Order: sequence, then C-alpha cells, then structure tokens
Amino acid sequence: MRHLLCTATLAVFIPVIGLAQSIGLLVGNEDYDLLPEVDGADRVSRAVASLADAGMQVDYLPDVDQIRLTEALEAFGQRVPQAREILVVLSGRFIQSETETYFLPVDADVGPSITLHLRALPLSTVFAVLAEKPGKSILVLASDDRRDGLDRNLSYGLGTLDIPQGVTVIAGSPRRTTDLIQRHISQPGRPFVGAARQGRVRIDGYMPDTLVFLDGRTPPPQTRGTRADEIRQWRAAVDANTVEAYEGYLADYPNGTFTEMAENRMAALVDTPEARAERAEQSLDLNRNARRDIQRDLSLLGFNTRGIDGIFGRGTRAAIAEWQRSERFEPSGYLTRDQIEQLNEQAARRATELEEEAEARRQQQLADDLAFWNETGSTGGEAGLRAYLERFPDGEFAELANERLRIVEEQKRERAGRLDRQLWDEATARDTAAAYERYLVESPSGAFREEAQARIVALQRENEFTEAARAEQAMNMSSNTRQLIEARLNGLGLRPGTVDGTFDEETRRAIRRYQSARRLPQTGYVSDALMVQLMADTVRQIFR
Repeated sequence: MRHLLCTATLAVFIPVIGLAQSIGLLVGNEDYDLLPEVDGADRVSRAVASLADAGMQVDYLPDVDQIRLTEALEAFGQRVPQAREILVVLSGRFIQSETETYFLPVDADVGPSITLHLRALPLSTVFAVLAEKPGKSILVLASDDRRDGLDRNLSYGLGTLDIPQGVTVIAGSPRRTTDLIQRHISQPGRPFVGAARQGRVRIDGYMPDTLVFLDGRTPPPQTRGTRADEIRQWRAAVDANTVEAYEGYLADYPNGTFTEMAENRMAALVDTPEARAERAEQSLDLNRNARRDIQRDLSLLGFNTRGIDGIFGRGTRAAIAEWQRSERFEPSGYLTRDQIEQLNEQAARRATELEEEAEARRQQQLADDLAFWNETGSTGGEAGLRAYLERFPDGEFAELANERLRIVEEQKRERAGRLDRQLWDEATARDTAAAYERYLVESPSGAFREEAQARIVALQRENEFTEAARAEQAMNMSSNTRQLIEARLNGLGLRPGTVDGTFDEETRRAIRRYQSARRLPQTGYVSDALMVQLMADTVRQIFR
C-alpha cells in the first residue's frame, strides 16, 4: 500500500522534471519492527502542506522499509540536477559507528556493524545527493535523545558528520525540527539560522545568518499529470486512508475531481475519539521525565510498558489502555491530566504496600537466617559453614562464614601435600568450572574438594545471569544513577559498600538481598522491574 502511494506520487512529478522546481523528500519512521519506536517521528508529515503551499514538490513516506527507502532516494536523486532547492528530512532512528551514521528503515535489525550498510541508509549516501546543490540543500535529521550503546562498535544517535561544502544540516527532536520547517524554512525569503539556534536544534555545515531556503520567487506553474495519474493517486490515498495521504493528493490536485471527498475524509480522520484523545494528551506537553514517571507508575501497578525510557510506543500505549479499561475509562491509550493524577496516586499507594510487604518478608528472612546460623555456622565447623552459605549465600552472616572458610582453607593448605596444593593452585588460577572439575578428578580425596564443589556451583550460578548482566548494561546507567541505587540500598540497611557508583561484589550482594525480599529473580543485576520497586518512593529523582 505504501509502495503504491510512493509510485503514484512519483508518476505525477515526472512531467515537471524540466522545470526549475524546489523538491523535498520527507521520511517519517516511527513504528519499527525490531527496534525501539521513535515517538512523534511521523510528526514531520505536518510540514508537507506548508512546503507544498510554498511551491515545492514534496514526497512524504511514512514507515518505509529498506527497499522503498532506497527506491525513493534513487528517484529523488534523478530529479536533483533540475531542481532549484532540495530538502531531505529523515525522521526516525539513527545508529552511529566509528566512521558512519545510518538512518534505519522500519524493517532493520542492528546485527553486525560490518554489514550495517546493507540494511540501513548511510548518511554519506544522502550527502552525495545534497552536495549537487551547494548553498541550496538542507538535511534535517529528527529523532529522540536515545544514546545507549548497542555493542562495542555501535550506539544510537548521530555521530560526527562529514558535511559537504554548501550543505546545511539541522538535527533535533521531531517536534522542534518540524516547527522550524513550518514556521521558517518553508516561508519564502525568511532566514532560519537564528531561529534554529533559538529553537534549540543543532545546526551545522553551511549556515550564514542571512541564509534562506526559498528565495521568494514565484514557483513555476505545475504541470499536472494525466487524468489516469490523478485517479491512481486518489486510489492510493484511499488505500492508505491517512491524513498525510489525502494532504498529498490535495497538494497536487487542489481543484481535482476528488478534492471535496479528500477534505471530508481528512476531517473524519481528525475528528475521531482517538484523535481527540491524542490531541488532549499532546496539549499537556509531557516532557521525557514526566513520561518516564507514567511508565514507572504503570509498571508498579502491574501494567507492562515494555521499557521505562520516556518514549510512548506500542507497549506503553497498550499498558495505558489496559489501565484505563481496568478503571472503566475509555481505553484510548492516551491520558488526561486527571487520569495521570489518579494513576500517580494509585502507584504511590501500591509503592507503600510493596514496601510494607517487603519489610515483613525481610524481617522473616532475618529471623530464619539467624536461626539457621545458630544451628549450623555459629559452631565454626566447615560443614556447618557450607550448609549455611548454600541456603543463605547472601545472608547476614555470609561475610563471616566466608572469612571462617578462608581460614579453614589456609589450615588445609598447611596440611595438604605438595601435589594437592599444586593442583589446587592451578584450578584457582583458571577459576573455571572445568578447572575445578579437573581438580576433583585428579585429586578425588584432596583437601580442597569441598571448596572446588562450592566454586563450581557458584560459577554455574554466575553463568545463568549472563542475560541479566547484558540487560543491565543496556540500561546505560550514569554514575549518578548508580550512586542513587547504592544510596537507596544503604538506606534500607542492605550494606552495598561505599556509595561511589561502582557496583562491586558488596553492591551485588545487596542487590540480591533486595531482590530476595521482593520476590524478584536473585541475579544481583539491575533491571527495569527492580528500578520500579527500588525507587518507588524516590521515583521522581531517578535519571534526573
């Protein structure tokens, strides 16, 4: 359907190739298949009408895959030599490597960096097209402020751009860049460099203060396509049934056969209950932190937002609708101010309940811990110490038990034979499950067999938490965030060690103790679920 719209639009523009026309290519990729969504990326569609009113030939492509994106850029590049000014707007998700920045189609997966150019659009390719019109070419890059890493070679966001001479580059959020296009870039004779700086968008490359994009000359009369072209574009608009598709038809055929029908269908689309709910939420002008707060509140109440990143994608919208349904609201997926306040109050009550439940479980665990210690570990025997650590590896007496076992091991070393000590030293130097298993085979009655068995169990447990470690790394927490977590653990009496933003073994043990009291998987690594509960009473401070 979207491919049909693209093809029909290009067919209309082919007759005017010989004219000195201003042209634009606008892409809005919001709904990614495998990657985080970019909230508001389709907002760029709102600039189509203002650009068309200024006489530009504009293609708008929503949520395009790799094939359609490549085809559109190739068709656009063929029209550039005859164009007077050119504008390219890429709104969606970007990934940077050490040498290149890529714009991602909606069907992209990240995969190996070495083959990323086969699955995404390198900006160097776009710059090659824009460089044909120095002083009259603009590239707008719109995205959210996601900056977390993907692997050692890739991260989200824009890298250092090698901008050709005479090309202007503007980068910012979809809302701010679209406003700049509508209010300044699309206005003939109006300078936009100063407005870009004041509007808190990044501007680089060619940017004299007096720069205007459209010089104010009357655009040449547009040669329309045939009656068949108009019918094809109208059918494509009907198939798409979006405001943007009808706007595209009206821009090319303001007095066309289906003009009145297009206007009526646009009005019907804009006046739906969902559209009214969306506009009402937009009027609240929620910033990124406010959206994170809402996501945490929903998660705290058991509604899965599929991430706490301040981006309202499909997961968050579904969670909002589910919560609204539970409260007998219209499940639009968009919030009102009253609903946000009610959600906040419910989450605050739930946070208090969770804290009380967790404290009750912790007190019971402490009682069980003390009773078992008195029964086993307090006697000082090796078997009792190991029995205690097996049941309470992060218990209140775990440090003491490990210290006593260290002394036991030293005593064993003094009594052990030379070969036994050598085999044990080799195993501990490698510190792998295979090394300890080899020790047990070569020294089945060795002095350190209990230590070897305990270490094998510990290493197996660590391997089980590999995914949890990766998930924590993907959260890309700042040092300030880590210190807040440690301070919270310390305030709960869980002894995370020095509050310095470094997650050492003491911190991991404190996290596992916290997870145990709250019936979370005891991995020792931070997750979204842990953050929701850990910061339940300081949720407005985290990440700020």
